[in-house]
Amino acid sequence: MAASLPEGARIVFIGSRTAAGSAGRAQYAATKAALVGMARSFAIELAPRRITVNVVAPGATDTPMLRDPNRASVAPKMPPMGRLVKPEEVAATAAFLLSKGAASITGQQIVVCGGASL
Repeated sequence: MAASLPEGARIVFIGSRTAAGSAGRAQYAATKAALVGMARSFAIELAPRRITVNVVAPGATDTPMLRDPNRASVAPKMPPMGRLVKPEEVAATAAFLLSKGAASITGQQIVVCGGASL
């Protein structure tokens, strides 16, 4: 995959704040934590080509999935900001990481969670 990317390319993975762990969600948390490890490894490998690799890790995001009646038993915890993350906030973070302005940010997990990780 990376061999065909041009010098200075950007890779942004969408992870989850849950990568830090969450009761009853061990498998999901493990896969998201693995994504962070993979991104950091790629970042080290691709740095000489100035290719950045980062993870955007949203907390509970206001999407139709969270309003699904089948999820009533796993309601999201409201972050300190008092509202869920908006999808456009996640997109804006990813867009920044894809921009020239983020050329020196690599190997990072950017958590967009309204303070839920505090």
